[in-house]
Amino acid sequence: MTTVALLLAAVLPYSFRAELETVHTPNRVDRALCPAADEFVFRDGCRIPDDDFADYLSVSMGVKAVPAKPGEPGLAVRLATDATLRPREYSVAVGKDGVDIRAADDRSLHQALYHLEDLMNLRRAPFLKFGAERRRMRFSPRMTHSGWGVDKFPTAHLKQMAHYGLDAILIFIKDADRTQGGGPNAGINDIIDRAAACGLDTYLYSKVRGFAHPDDPKGAALLRDSFGRVAAAHPKAKGLVFVGESCEFPSRDERTCGLSYRDKRPPGETRPLPGWFPCRDYPDWLNAVKRALDEQSPGMEIVFWTYNWSRQPPELCAGLIPHFPDGATVQSTFGKGDELTHRNGLRNRCDDYTISEPGPTRHFAAEAAAAKAGGRRLYAMSNTGGLTWDYGVVPYQPSPYQWKRRWDALVKAQNDWGLSGLMESHHYGWWPSFVSELAKEAYTEGGMPFDEHIRRIAVRDFGEENVDRVLAVWRRWSDAAADYVASNENQYGAFRIGPAYPFNFGGKPIEYSDFPQKPGAVHTMRWMTYLNYPYDKSAADLLNIIYRPLPGGDAGRAKEMELLQSMYAAWADGAAELRRVAATLDDARRLAAERQAGVGEWHARTVRTAINLRRGYAAFAAGDRVGLIAAARDEYANAMASLSLVEADSRLGWEPSMEYAAGPEQIRWKLGLMERLYGKELK
Repeated sequence: MTTVALLLAAVLPYSFRAELETVHTPNRVDRALCPAADEFVFRDGCRIPDDDFADYLSVSMGVKAVPAKPGEPGLAVRLATDATLRPREYSVAVGKDGVDIRAADDRSLHQALYHLEDLMNLRRAPFLKFGAERRRMRFSPRMTHSGWGVDKFPTAHLKQMAHYGLDAILIFIKDADRTQGGGPNAGINDIIDRAAACGLDTYLYSKVRGFAHPDDPKGAALLRDSFGRVAAAHPKAKGLVFVGESCEFPSRDERTCGLSYRDKRPPGETRPLPGWFPCRDYPDWLNAVKRALDEQSPGMEIVFWTYNWSRQPPELCAGLIPHFPDGATVQSTFGKGDELTHRNGLRNRCDDYTISEPGPTRHFAAEAAAAKAGGRRLYAMSNTGGLTWDYGVVPYQPSPYQWKRRWDALVKAQNDWGLSGLMESHHYGWWPSFVSELAKEAYTEGGMPFDEHIRRIAVRDFGEENVDRVLAVWRRWSDAAADYVASNENQYGAFRIGPAYPFNFGGKPIEYSDFPQKPGAVHTMRWMTYLNYPYDKSAADLLNIIYRPLPGGDAGRAKEMELLQSMYAAWADGAAELRRVAATLDDARRLAAERQAGVGEWHARTVRTAINLRRGYAAFAAGDRVGLIAAARDEYANAMASLSLVEADSRLGWEPSMEYAAGPEQIRWKLGLMERLYGKELK
């Protein structure tokens, strides 16, 4: 299916999945281009010793290659492994008679071939400039969840990930061959084998129930029967990832209540749950789990992620790391938990994953230093698959200059603390975008400088004549990302489902069952809890609920509205500019430009929803009917306009764990709710 056909078909639900199974984008060649004197040209009949690369030449460049075996004479690409090169390193030499590639191993050889594809995509022709370079992937693993669906990994999606430099996947596991997204008999070993064939390792993200203390008489047996059974069932898995909220255990640390979140707390019990506190017996639990794993699958990596400890003092968290089991990997969140001061003086705590704070946070710095001092592997939850918790139902956040700040900080963390691996997404998965292209180069020693790379991408996708206009849009969108206030009320409220978020001031409380959602959209219900706060609060409390008690009281709320208005203008103006640029392009590039403009406009309309909710709260709390209806009218028009976006792009409004939480059905439900509540006043 051609790119044009894919985009035209996007009106159907889930049609975006075809893009996640497109390894090589068809017809990326501009046949009007001619090679320079210092460029090698792949021509029909060239002999290629790699099926994937031959397919690329055919599909993307229109070159009919002839399959060949490595070592045969007359090859256009010559491949060889070289034991003197470092892991993940390769060299490429292009001359008049073809390309010579040497690499540390087979995976690196393929990354070298993918690099050739990237260069020809930027050139829009099967031409490679003469010269030599040596490159090395900085981070491994670079792991991600599926963008196709929770724990769903079509082989083509795996190949696509590898082409973008990812080298590991994550599967939510609940028991042996039981995933969160696929249930029992999920075929985990088949996924592991298919991923390995594509150059990807597999990490299992534990949601295994093993609620036992290691000192309990039956504790060791229970851990063997849970985690040990998983290791025995999936011995080819690279590692098992643990995080506090998913691996709770009955801690005996007196600073905690020792309960699971599933348990009912006794009256008056206010101590934190063990899953959210750095209990002093966590190392004992991890050592017991390691013994259970080693009995079945010696060498399986244990990765412990400190995400849930971010509200505790950094030194308390870092103090546990020296007591982790030998060989255990520390994973720390790079951008979450610190207080951020915005350009207008507004201060807020970054409650969850955000790109408004490039990082590293105080927690990451403390934990990274402890890991380095103990000689432990260090990974980061980086969110650099292109998404954070800032927006919930978009494929990626097109804010490249803000992402660059994160990429640069991660590279510095590698130099300072030995950061070696990245977890690049949580359950929202990964999407192939120009942001992912830029990340791949940023994570490559010997990679193309950012300013050169982003400009070449803009030339390729929008034409030389439009480069400055497009770069200006991307800069404004990046500034808008820095203005975002990463509060729970934003990230788990209006920004989670955008223009589908109800405007219901004066109406009846909304029950979870009222909201139309797919069966798998369990998380939407939790995020909808913010809707009903006004109904059990006094009018005087309403502003603090939607705004959160920001420093400065009313002045703080005004400062946040100032940032929101600026964000809205940046996203809306940028989307409009890209549409004007798109009108000047040929069909394939025009449709892709319009698609990116749609992503930008969805960001704008999400921000507009947040603005209108604040206006509505303020007017409703003050008994100002005129102000309330003005906000309602604006939001009704905003939601109505967003319908065309989700109808044109099936990925907008969808997220792997929530399914369609802001698709046409949900937005129309919201519009109907407003019509019943405000009637003719909306006109």
